[in-house]
Order: sequence, then structure tokens, then C-alpha cells
Amino acid sequence: MIFDVQEILKTDGARAELAGKLALPVEENGVVFHEDVTFSGTMTNVSGVLEFRAVAEGDFSVPCARCMKMTEQHFSVPVFETLADDRAEISDRDAVIPLTGTAVDLNTVIWPEILLSLQTRYLCKPDCKGLCASCGADLNETTCDCREDDIDPRLAGLKDLLT
Repeated sequence: MIFDVQEILKTDGARAELAGKLALPVEENGVVFHEDVTFSGTMTNVSGVLEFRAVAEGDFSVPCARCMKMTEQHFSVPVFETLADDRAEISDRDAVIPLTGTAVDLNTVIWPEILLSLQTRYLCKPDCKGLCASCGADLNETTCDCREDDIDPRLAGLKDLLT
């Protein structure tokens, strides 16, 4: 979503309410985002520097880290970003998104915050048993006859120390 900030930049203290849907990639690193990713927030001019505050919400599907079944997840991400052009007096340039022209692509402002908020692992349920390492059976649905006491032959001598 492209937002024209020309009117806000004219007046110090000007503020605009923003809301809409995000045009996100459908899939990113195994995470499948649903189409209903939305955001709402404000864009405020503070002495020529724009402050964007918003909340992005949506749903996505991701494989369970243990059993690989697809699981539905919800996210709600707070976004606070500062946008400024090269002329603005900012003490920390690394924390500022460069503003060129009078249009801001809100997807490029919000999308990185969504990616950073995602966990590295999701489970279908807290007590997911996962897959058997030997035969690949889903241990949530069945039991298998695989031996659990398989010991690497190089470490077999250590077992004698425990008995």
C-alpha cells in the first residue's frame, strides 16, 4: 500500500489515521500467509520526521516443528518506525527508514517487522510427540516397534559406566 505523505510533511504535528490490507508474499521460508493480513495505525509529523505507529495482524500456516503437520497460527505485531529524508536532524541514522520523495510503501515498512516477530519453531500442540526418528511414524497417532535403546557403537563403552 502506497501512502502519500506530502500533506503531512507540510505541517508540524500533522497526523493521519491509516488502515488497510498488506500485499505480502504468499509464502516465505515455509510460512504460508493468509490474505487477511491487515494493519491500522497513525503517521505523525514530528518536526519534519515521520513517526509511524501501527499494529499488523493476520493468520498463517506453518509446519509443526515436531510432526510436520500444518498448523494455523495468528500474529499481532506492533510496529514503530521513524522515516526521514537526508535533511532531517536525526541522532541515530541507523534506526531511521530513508524517506525519498513523498510516497511511502507501507508494505516495506511493516513486512520486516512481521518477519522479525515470527518464532523459529511452532508446534501443532504443546505436547506434540513428533515423528519416530527410525521409521518416521507419527507418534501422536500411533506407536511403533522401533527400539529406543539404539546406541552409537562408538559410545557403547560409556553405558557400562552408568551400570
